[in-house]
Amino acid sequence: MAKSPIGCCGLHCASCDIYIASTSSDDSRKADLAVKYSQIKGKKLSAEDMHCWGCWSNSRNCWGRRCEFRKCANDKGIDFCYQCREFPCQNLLLYYSDHVQARENLTQISKLGFEAYITELIDGGSENE
Repeated sequence: MAKSPIGCCGLHCASCDIYIASTSSDDSRKADLAVKYSQIKGKKLSAEDMHCWGCWSNSRNCWGRRCEFRKCANDKGIDFCYQCREFPCQNLLLYYSDHVQARENLTQISKLGFEAYITELIDGGSENE
């Protein structure tokens, strides 16, 4: 897939805290996010770990390269989680409890197709996370 502003889980990169902190070089926000994600992931993360240039970035130290959803989709040869027979898996259901808009994004992509969804997004669609 070409570089996309939408992750395989449906997350809209421009609304992601880690992406925003990275692209704005906000070190204070990265430090706060490191504390938050250390608790979520159950392991110590640093501000330097809070670095992402988008879900499809191949940057070596990018958060997106370590994404469990991206790895799973790549392993299955799919672009988006909705294309999986197991959709929505337990990991996604947990994720969607805090990221409702990401699931709605995938629902729209599955109905409209990716290109039409992006066109709708550009032409003034709703806010997307």
